Amino acid sequence: MKTVLVVDDEPSVLFALSESLSDRRRGVRVVTAANGVEAVAVLEAEPVDLVLTDLRMPDMDGFELLTFLRRNHAELPVILMTALGSAETAARLGAEGSLECLTKPFHLPELKRKITEMLSQRVKGRVENISLASFLQLLEMERKTCTLSVRSVGREGKLYFRAGRLVGAATGELTGREAALEVVTWEHASIEIADGCPAVEPEIDVALSYLLMEGMRIKDEEERGAPADATGEIDIDAALAEPGTVRPPSEELSRLLEESLKKGKGMKGAEAILIVETTGGVIAHAGEDHGTAMPEAAARLLRDRGLGETLQELLLTTEERYWLARPIGTRGHFLLLALDRHRANLGRAQLDLIGIERGVVEKL
Repeated sequence: MKTVLVVDDEPSVLFALSESLSDRRRGVRVVTAANGVEAVAVLEAEPVDLVLTDLRMPDMDGFELLTFLRRNHAELPVILMTALGSAETAARLGAEGSLECLTKPFHLPELKRKITEMLSQRVKGRVENISLASFLQLLEMERKTCTLSVRSVGREGKLYFRAGRLVGAATGELTGREAALEVVTWEHASIEIADGCPAVEPEIDVALSYLLMEGMRIKDEEERGAPADATGEIDIDAALAEPGTVRPPSEELSRLLEESLKKGKGMKGAEAILIVETTGGVIAHAGEDHGTAMPEAAARLLRDRGLGETLQELLLTTEERYWLARPIGTRGHFLLLALDRHRANLGRAQLDLIGIERGVVEKL
């Protein structure tokens, strides 16, 4: 018999899943727990072959349960259930290969298929495969408020999340953005999670996706022996619109964008990438031609956003695709990436778009 542990604070969900998933004929039994504390007690009392857990629960939630599993039961496959995440969130986590994630309400036959596959293969969903970067993105998507203690090869650091935003970091004598750029690149890290986020100074004012990409860039340069620029500032304005300079021909920019589409790890499902002005004009283009309607709509939103703070990224979703816009420079240019919704890995594409931004600037 294979034992599946179902963890959820809703009694009706526990009952429904227990009834639906139990199958003596196929050798599957279900045990249940109402929160992470009860789940730990079950795990310490009897062998379990797979954990199916909600993320939001009282006492000890799903995030804390994940860190416990990573330390003590690294071999266990895990499926996450969340009522707050979107279908895109589930697809992103599943595509990364770290965990399986289903959005409530989910399709029961699909859940049964995943459980059968994971019990038979014991390959996907291993908690030991959760990288620090993937775990941080998970906290961001679930808008978690918490403090992480991170250790790796004799180094220790703290990461502070408030409502899913990385607001502070500390390691050694470093704090704020510099500390975050150091910690997020650590490999084979052990993670401790605690509820709450204290007031931190200085607060980090850039997105997690930027920190992950910039941290890896600095690490790569250090490993190559090149001087690392930790400021991460990009001046694309001089390349595109600086008075007195010659703008590179659009054919050359389009060629660079075409190379980016082919090389990016997150470009699966990518249909087109453009450099667009906030007037709606297209400076360069690679990939499929979707006309001018979406570039003009994205430009309007960027012009009229009225958010009262610097916009770092804008995601537009239609029935068939994602349109991911990322402002570059300060004088009204942005990258616009079109992705097939059914094939794209949105999380990887977001990271790659930062790399494309930097790569285009470096080659100009």
